[in-house]
Amino acid sequence: MCAKLCVIGDSITGGVIYKDVPGRYVKCRESFVNLLAAALGIDVHNHSRFGCTTTAALERFGRYEADAADCDWTLVMLGGNDCDFNWQEVAAAPEAAHECNTPIGRFRENYGELLERIIAAGGRPIAMNPIPVFGRSYFRWISKRADARGIIKFLGNTETIEHWNEMYSLAVLREAAARNVPILDARSAFLFRRVFNPYFSTDGIHPSAEGHRALFEYLLPQLEELLGRSGASLTAAS
Repeated sequence: MCAKLCVIGDSITGGVIYKDVPGRYVKCRESFVNLLAAALGIDVHNHSRFGCTTTAALERFGRYEADAADCDWTLVMLGGNDCDFNWQEVAAAPEAAHECNTPIGRFRENYGELLERIIAAGGRPIAMNPIPVFGRSYFRWISKRADARGIIKFLGNTETIEHWNEMYSLAVLREAAARNVPILDARSAFLFRRVFNPYFSTDGIHPSAEGHRALFEYLLPQLEELLGRSGASLTAAS
């Protein structure tokens, strides 16, 4: 009997990429989740949703609670949308105080509660930290819909986006460690690379097809080790 993996995440675990032609978001057939499932012979129950935050995941938990209880593991990858801002509002009033979608204190509470709900349901969570933001590309992307001068006045520089995103990644690691929840390090799949461009879509936040391949290659040995330690059956492990 093969291992079963429940996935709670956003568009990244959902395999969404941005294609310049035809100029829209599409599903990547060879997403890192699909590649992992094929390589390890695991059955994936993917509950990822575009734009999902920890607040939304908690509100929808009842919809995938049974899968979280039934599957060998439940992978949680959230944070990218939590740390994002309403850039139109920011650009219109850059000197005002603005909160992101989920302020960091609330994010930590939400993420911890989500892990605890999975455990209480009889499941075993795996925390996966958010991938980095490619700050320069993301700034160009959001500037198409909001005044770039206002945004940069609020941020100071484009690196602020990357630092802000990193704070949420660290929060994931802390909340998981506090509950002895195993961690898959997705972030480092990108951080050790000298050039980001080939691995991100034009929007600077979604991996490209190459980015999904890089994630798969980096995460495969981590997940193999984790499933092996758990005693879960790998029917097609490479």
